[in-house]
Amino acid sequence: MFFRKKNYTCIELGTNAIKAVQFKVKGKDLTLVDFGIQKLPFETIVDGLIADDSLVSSELHNLLQSLSYSTKNIITTVPNDNLLIRNIEMPNMDKKEIRESLKWEADEQLPYPVENAALDYLKVEEDKDVIKYIVAAVKKNVVDNFLHPFERINLKPKVINVQPMALVSLLAYQEQAEKNIAIIDIGASATQITIANKRDIMLSRTIDTGGTSFTNSIMDFKNIDFKEAEEEKKKIDLSLETEDSLSSMNIGIQMSSNDNINLKNLAARLSSEITRSLDFFNMKHRSEEVEQIFVTGGASRLNGLQKIISEEINRDLILINPFKNIKTKLDSEKEKIIEHYKYEFAVAVGLGVSEVMIDES
Repeated sequence: MFFRKKNYTCIELGTNAIKAVQFKVKGKDLTLVDFGIQKLPFETIVDGLIADDSLVSSELHNLLQSLSYSTKNIITTVPNDNLLIRNIEMPNMDKKEIRESLKWEADEQLPYPVENAALDYLKVEEDKDVIKYIVAAVKKNVVDNFLHPFERINLKPKVINVQPMALVSLLAYQEQAEKNIAIIDIGASATQITIANKRDIMLSRTIDTGGTSFTNSIMDFKNIDFKEAEEEKKKIDLSLETEDSLSSMNIGIQMSSNDNINLKNLAARLSSEITRSLDFFNMKHRSEEVEQIFVTGGASRLNGLQKIISEEINRDLILINPFKNIKTKLDSEKEKIIEHYKYEFAVAVGLGVSEVMIDES
């Protein structure tokens, strides 16, 4: 889908923050003209659903007011927590019959009635007998839940995309998805692993371990609140070896050591689930290989986590730079801080790339 207007705004309502980027488009060139991030209080969004609609709409309004350009053309997304992406093959048929047939095919694979699902599909391959589609499904109540904050401030997104497609589109735009790649998106509430290339998504799986899992472990162990635990998390390095002997440690250091063990166990479980996903892909697609593995998401900043995952899967991880090949027109202050947000804005930038630069219809 192509926007003919020059300005548009891409918004991700994340578990811990709202992120927005604004672009101008001229031909195939994107220019980033503004961006912003607004942190959200703990448990504003829980298990992929907005718990405090009023707060989110207020913070969204404040963020958009701080940006430079009009917000009429809005692209947004829904969380990975409730997302299902499946490959479906069907006989080649008339276009009028496709949507209804895909609906019933999807019903066979969804864990809930298809009537409760918001469905979208993308054709990825076709011959004279068979057409292959990617079908994305999310519960209608989740879509409605994430649209409410926009409605409260009299805005209506023109496009709702899904995050794995946004990230694949971003890497395709950067010419890094010619061959099969894996994307590990470590968010606050969950981790999404996607295996794809620029033409197809072959695996998309949600792992229910994210940055908040580590924060909750610190909260429980040290009996501190969320904000304090977030600060403590920044000081921990999971790649450091933990001493087995505690004889020379005082109580404070002993607590930190034990807490680090808990966090390393969490990291090990996450790494193991990522390995399972890669093994499943290798088993199902024996003639295919994953050429490169990319990582993104705010929780991937946890010191030592990328190293643990890399060692577990025995592969190098490449950090996604969402601003690669993107022109910028920012004030000097925002130019300085853009490097820090490599981890935060991949989905938001990918939303813009996927809808403006690539015809997904």
